[in-house]
Amino acid sequence: MKRIVFTLMQVLGLIAAWYAADRVSAWLGLPFSGGVVGLIVMVALLQSGLLRPAAIEHGADWLLSNMLLFFIPLVVSVVQFNGLLKADGLRLFAAIGIGFTCVLLATAFTVEWTCRFERGRMLRRLRRLRQQRHSRASCGAEARA
Repeated sequence: MKRIVFTLMQVLGLIAAWYAADRVSAWLGLPFSGGVVGLIVMVALLQSGLLRPAAIEHGADWLLSNMLLFFIPLVVSVVQFNGLLKADGLRLFAAIGIGFTCVLLATAFTVEWTCRFERGRMLRRLRRLRQQRHSRASCGAEARA
């Protein structure tokens, strides 16, 4: 029961973050959706350490595992507007395909950039620690001599 409440709170938090990002995007008149703004903010919060992955992990997993449920209304509306599909189906599917590809590429590049940034940050940290150990070892050897 505790896990269900915990997951529900995370899902509600993610929904609230999306809604806030959507309102900010509309208020600023940005040419892209609040989902993109939310993605940028989430990446920044995760990278800065202000938001731990564990704080949203269960909610995000639940949303991803139930994603197909969000597309049921879309399928029902497609069935209802059969005439529209016959008239403008090709243009609609092209727009959906292009939009899907753009979202996919933006997400892939964001994840790749974040992973590279994180690896670089970790590498710099390891180099700094190695350099500190090396300088301590050389100072200790000089003190003994």
